[in-house]
Amino acid sequence: MGPGRFGYGARVVITTSSPQAQRRTRRAYARYAICSAALLLLVIAERYLLARYTFPGDIRAARLGAQMVTTHRPSLIWDLTRVYQQIGRPIVAIAEVLVMVTWLWRSAGRRAAQGLMIVLLASATCGLIKIICGPTPLWIALYHVGTNFPSGVVTFMTASFGYVAVVAWRQGRRVLPLALVVAIAGAGPARVLGGQHLLSDVLGGYMLGMSWLLLAYMYLVGPNDRAEGNAAWNIASLEAPA
Repeated sequence: MGPGRFGYGARVVITTSSPQAQRRTRRAYARYAICSAALLLLVIAERYLLARYTFPGDIRAARLGAQMVTTHRPSLIWDLTRVYQQIGRPIVAIAEVLVMVTWLWRSAGRRAAQGLMIVLLASATCGLIKIICGPTPLWIALYHVGTNFPSGVVTFMTASFGYVAVVAWRQGRRVLPLALVVAIAGAGPARVLGGQHLLSDVLGGYMLGMSWLLLAYMYLVGPNDRAEGNAAWNIASLEAPA
């Protein structure tokens, strides 16, 4: 037998994964799917309750936002609220998506870039909720115009920025995911302090964005999990035949 792909005399052994490993993989996918569905149902339930009750903390959040808007002075906090305001503008968001698609395609491949399309459905869902449900009663009483639940900026950042952070973390990067997580965490407070949203709005945005992020993560890791569940390759021996 002559030299082969793995060297002279190499033997390749294929070992099928155990049923226990396959069951663990299926259970993991089931947990992700259940968590995603539960978060989406919580968003719907929260919107239903907001049509009848005032969310704890919303009145105080409205006062803080109004105070910041009417009496603001040049400060880092006010500047940050303006930055987050720009992130949600359509033209800026389109540019951000193009940058993310380009980076994902070049650094992680086509499937990672396709996963971004899944998390962008979070923003579509957010818009659909706003169209169907309209503004919450408290928001109408306070500002009379515009829809507010859930926060579009928080939804967009949680889903898309969170997805990029997950991909970067899986590549072994640490600074980029940390920076993105900090940016996501700051989105909710910035929207409240900037007077654009109530506490209930940003909570709904975080849950909605995370719901779609979990689905995108399932899509991202799917091929690897299936490959590990079907077969494991190893070179059993490299010694030459006697």
